[in-house]
Amino acid sequence: MFSRGEIVMLSKKTFVVLSLTLFILPVLIFSQKIKEQPVKIPKEVAKIIEANLPQLQARSDIPLSYFKTLYFPYKNDYFTCFFLKIKNSALGYAVAELEEKKEKAKKEEERKVEEEQNILSCTIDFFFRIYSLGKDGQVNKVYKEIYLPYGDRVDSKVYNPEEENFYSFGTILPPGHYLLSAAAASPDLTKIGLIFQEVELPFASEFEKNLGFTPLLFIKSMKRMPSPDSVINLYKNLFHYSRLEIEPYFGHEFSSSEKLDIFYLILGGIPAEDGRFSFEISYVYKKGEQDVVRFQPQVLDKIPAPIVSLPLDLLFPDKKLEPGEYTLEITVKDKIGKKEGKGKINFMTTGELR
Repeated sequence: MFSRGEIVMLSKKTFVVLSLTLFILPVLIFSQKIKEQPVKIPKEVAKIIEANLPQLQARSDIPLSYFKTLYFPYKNDYFTCFFLKIKNSALGYAVAELEEKKEKAKKEEERKVEEEQNILSCTIDFFFRIYSLGKDGQVNKVYKEIYLPYGDRVDSKVYNPEEENFYSFGTILPPGHYLLSAAAASPDLTKIGLIFQEVELPFASEFEKNLGFTPLLFIKSMKRMPSPDSVINLYKNLFHYSRLEIEPYFGHEFSSSEKLDIFYLILGGIPAEDGRFSFEISYVYKKGEQDVVRFQPQVLDKIPAPIVSLPLDLLFPDKKLEPGEYTLEITVKDKIGKKEGKGKINFMTTGELR
């Protein structure tokens, strides 16, 4: 086991990954344009939203739940990602068609059916209404409405009605307090599910004295897209931000041979005259109040954007973390603005190798 507060070097591979991620991302984050067409929610859906709004009463015709909110800087606003969680059984998958029969012989009279495979499909409409809220939490007005149709096809051999996936969409919102109403409706509007969720996006004034962070996030994968989204889309088990397509990992359970691939943006950092940022970042694994692993501080000088994507080891030469619950604590010092910020995220290691 590690001695108390043992300092571990970050590998060279780690630095390479971080550098590539940062320099792959010019500050396109602040120039992304998304077209949002005016939307009129059907009266049947609007009536249900308005009737349930006073008590924030959910409706379970189509069961769905709210899962998570992520937000990232966009000029003076935030690109805000909302995540819903839904089981396959709630999406109404049904037999769509039979695959065309395959010919095994050339002559028509000798044709045989090699296999008949059911393809399941679903079609569902999502309607989102975002209300701005006052300081007292009272609804002010409808700030934005979004309509996103969704369709999917799946092989019946692998279809699992109990499988639960998350579905995300992103939109631009200024700092403030909001209420999201999310409705899922069958195409004929005979079934309508509804949930409500409050969301708060921080103001820049909150980071005048101390640094802040976007929500800390573990990720499975990340790739660069040719261009940012130009319209709002609904994504299954991933999300888009600027030119990034990111598959998050919300489970927080890792084997010893895996890495904690952490992703976040630093808020409130002060750039130098050339527009670049400089930070010193420390990472510590804690078990309760005890420091278990302390990584050598990492210095990031003159980076183009305050974005961090970093894989941290769980397995070290001749050593590994014992199975159990831990906390990753992050401390960031702004070398230019002379400010500091701390964040933390919990995780669990199984101690197994994969």
